[in-house]
Amino acid sequence: MVRALLILLAAALMIVPASAQSNEAELVLEHGSSVRIAAWDTTETRILTAEGNGSIHIWSTEDGERLLTYHEGGTAATQAGWALADTAVLSAEESGAVLLSDASDGSTIYAWQLEGLPLALELNADGTAAMAFTRAGMGAVLSLDDGAMARRFEAPMEIGGAAWSADETEVRAWSEDGRIIVWDVETGDERNLSLPHRGMVLGLQWNKDDTRLLAWFTNGGVQVYEMDGDSVGGRAISGVRHHSFVKRAIWSRDESMVMSWAGDDTAHIWSVDGARSQRVLRHDDWVIGARWDDLEARVLSWSHIYVYLWDEDAPRRLRHRNLVNGAAWNHDGARILSWSWDGTARIWRA
Repeated sequence: MVRALLILLAAALMIVPASAQSNEAELVLEHGSSVRIAAWDTTETRILTAEGNGSIHIWSTEDGERLLTYHEGGTAATQAGWALADTAVLSAEESGAVLLSDASDGSTIYAWQLEGLPLALELNADGTAAMAFTRAGMGAVLSLDDGAMARRFEAPMEIGGAAWSADETEVRAWSEDGRIIVWDVETGDERNLSLPHRGMVLGLQWNKDDTRLLAWFTNGGVQVYEMDGDSVGGRAISGVRHHSFVKRAIWSRDESMVMSWAGDDTAHIWSVDGARSQRVLRHDDWVIGARWDDLEARVLSWSHIYVYLWDEDAPRRLRHRNLVNGAAWNHDGARILSWSWDGTARIWRA
């Protein structure tokens, strides 16, 4: 009898950690087409999703109830996110339309029209304005307070991306050939910069005080340049090289490290000072995206049909039925939100 009880106790102890590490989603939000975008609200009681058929939804994270659907049959969104303290949704459509919609009923608060396919839509720090740019190089600063188009910008070429400056007095746009145009938001004055690197640029990210610039390229290079405000340093001060095109790179919080990921099925975490990889995360396919948790102790990445959760050990793999479009931690890193071409957004226990 005692022996039987001991066996049952040992089995129970084995079951507990297994269930804590379950690879089954806690909540599955079913859609009619691919889920392109998803985001927690700040309270993590609601999730915003945008799908390929144009519909935008708001869901309860408690039971998966769909609280709101709007824009059904419209043009698909290229960007979407919460705005105005989560009382509204700011989205950009493939048609070039940018909409601020009421999160309670989906009604349009303000609408703006840009020329071309939107590829950047970024709120300022206090959430009162948004910077929007299309691939055609047409941009604007949009007021969420009164619906005004406060400033327009026009680049003389197609662009690959755009961003606010650190102090939000300027906006920047860049092209694949390394040209950077900087506009003063107040006056509209512009100046031109260029990267010394000759490769095709896939993306740029400035550090928090705009003294360094992170750039990544189609040839697998990731470089860090010094900035003096009016020009980019003549040569990179640090960098690593992947074996294929680089999808993206991001700074660590203290900017001593960079994480980059690429079409060579790897994500690299590397030291800016040492210009060497501290850790290489190997995947089964090219890496679509990655993020640190708030403590930068764990990494969330996605590749093919899997979301990978990396800590000190081998990764957990969370499986969708089709390609994963994105994933995000919740505020304390206890849960993961992922979304996919399989028509679902899923919440997992981390």
